[in-house]
Amino acid sequence: MMRITERPEETKPLTRIAYSFGTLADNLALQNFMFLGFAYYLTHVGLQAWMISVVWIMYSIWDAFDDPMIGVISDRTKTRWGRRKIYVLISWIPLCLLMIILWFPGNLIQGTDLAIMVYLLAVLILFDLIFTMFTVNFNGLWPEMFLTDHDRRRVGLWRSVFTIVGLLIAFLTPEFIIGDLINQGDPEAPAKFLLNGIIAAAVVFVTIAIMFIWGSFERKEFAKDAENAPTWKESFRITLKNRAFVLYAITALAVFIVYNILPTIVPFYAEVVIENVDSGIVIFVALLTGMLSTPLWMYLQRKLGIRKAYMLSIAFWAISLPIMSFIPQKNDALLTYILVAVMGVGLGGSLYLYDQGIAVVIDDDSARSGLRVRREGAYYGVIAFFNRFSTGINFAVIAFVFTGTGWGEWEIRDTGPMGELGVRFLIGLWPVVILVVALICLYFWPLRKERIDQNKIILDEIKQSKL
Repeated sequence: MMRITERPEETKPLTRIAYSFGTLADNLALQNFMFLGFAYYLTHVGLQAWMISVVWIMYSIWDAFDDPMIGVISDRTKTRWGRRKIYVLISWIPLCLLMIILWFPGNLIQGTDLAIMVYLLAVLILFDLIFTMFTVNFNGLWPEMFLTDHDRRRVGLWRSVFTIVGLLIAFLTPEFIIGDLINQGDPEAPAKFLLNGIIAAAVVFVTIAIMFIWGSFERKEFAKDAENAPTWKESFRITLKNRAFVLYAITALAVFIVYNILPTIVPFYAEVVIENVDSGIVIFVALLTGMLSTPLWMYLQRKLGIRKAYMLSIAFWAISLPIMSFIPQKNDALLTYILVAVMGVGLGGSLYLYDQGIAVVIDDDSARSGLRVRREGAYYGVIAFFNRFSTGINFAVIAFVFTGTGWGEWEIRDTGPMGELGVRFLIGLWPVVILVVALICLYFWPLRKERIDQNKIILDEIKQSKL
């Protein structure tokens, strides 16, 4: 189960599916708290918006710096079990336990605002350390395991499906267990949030087990790459000198800013701005249409290449978000769901093409850096360094907008028109500004189809020399 093995380039369908179960765990573990945490600590624990934002910003700073560190450690790890799976195994159970501990305030732990603030920061930092150990190494496996375009497209499809299933579990399970997420009048709400965390942790435990046992392996031809992997400092220098990577990392940061702010603000958009729509159903509709659109984006990737297909998905997303945010008025439930479904098509393309892009960046480095080693850990670590700033950026913007539009002291139904405008801005205009940055970066991204095809020839020569 943990051995390094010789494998054919093409993998079996069941291996691809089993590996993709880990994508469900990857998304559920993080998004379960990101979706519910802000509303829970604001409405049920009683922390003010600025206090939660300070915690999130401090956590995101830590989060950014531990990702590249763990990535380089992974690249340089040499054991008889490989350099990725050992860290997945170590992080497996602690990750599930921390998913539960995050909900202790308001249930098993009481204290002053300052004490709860310190507790939340400490647990988030520990959670992130363990989560990063899992996600960097889990994601680092897939470009090494799946080497051909055919495999990567098929795995990309399943990863998109399981990403959306994981998000649906994160966003819909609370509908059945908790109900109204921002109902301050329910004395049992904290216990419901805790129960939801326990269920999410159980799902993560099972899906990691499926991935680890039946869906992961490490290839023999890459077993000695750890011996030649650069130091942390040298790896960071080489990675940041890679123009293709830096442009892609900024693109990824922009996508993650939008990707992360939507579940945070949707409860306020659905239950305060529109009023008669359900936040869980809003997210379900977006993710469902995103999943159904994946074959379209696979087709466009084959016809146009990764760069042009990705630009098209982001442009579509950027156009649909302000339409969804500003056109529906109070009680326009049907129109809201229709426009959310349209927006989901762009979301689906961005989710699918993200992994396809980072895989060819890693291939390009392996082919052209001169190191002749694969450095998935370093690249996933550094791109996570960029992506983690999305949390701090978003919560800085949320704190500024909420404080300036009547949300500073929590009075959910009394924010007035300015409060509604603030929510519409956060879900409709702020993302457009960010996605325009992504489009500019992709326009100048140098990994065109010709260079990607050349890299395949070089990588095959490198692989043959290692066998």
